[in-house]
Amino acid sequence: MPKTKNDKRQMMAITICLFFLLSTIAGAILANSLSPEDVNTIQGSLEDLFQKEQNSKSFLSVFLKYLKYDVLIWLGGCFYYGAILSAGVLAFRGISLGYTTSILFRTYGAKGIFTVICSMLPQNLILLPIYFFMTWIAFCFLLEQKSGQYGKGALKREVTRRWTEYSILFVGSILAVSLASFIEIYVSEWLLSIIAVF
Repeated sequence: MPKTKNDKRQMMAITICLFFLLSTIAGAILANSLSPEDVNTIQGSLEDLFQKEQNSKSFLSVFLKYLKYDVLIWLGGCFYYGAILSAGVLAFRGISLGYTTSILFRTYGAKGIFTVICSMLPQNLILLPIYFFMTWIAFCFLLEQKSGQYGKGALKREVTRRWTEYSILFVGSILAVSLASFIEIYVSEWLLSIIAVF
């Protein structure tokens, strides 16, 4: 029995989630393969980096940092082999998250757990679903283009409508990224100031 369009979309959603999970595990394995000397070196670098970020962090800098991933994922749906770009960006986010989390655990032990919860979890509760959703939307958009729905018989207004919907979803994702950036600047910083006392 041939797969329907909904079946393909569900499979893509599952594949995207598994792909991100494997990327995160790969990042964690990479961090755990480092020697204790490397971890000590990274610890010093992390402390310097955190200090610099505290002094220079602003809403705009955080927003632009997260927006670039959103833009690249969305652009992946705009050209024929763009799925590689969207998947690559999502994989990079997964590897970075897994690597950073594992390094914090190895460096700070139990305190590293609270550091991850306070500094990374709040904004990523918004960012990760957005990145998942936009990757899935980009894949679905590419699937519709490759399936011939934009063929010679397609009406120009139908093509315009689909591009408009794709663009509106992108604008919505930008608003969500803005919210995540606001949370990192104010909520995460407040939580970090609390655990810093301990």
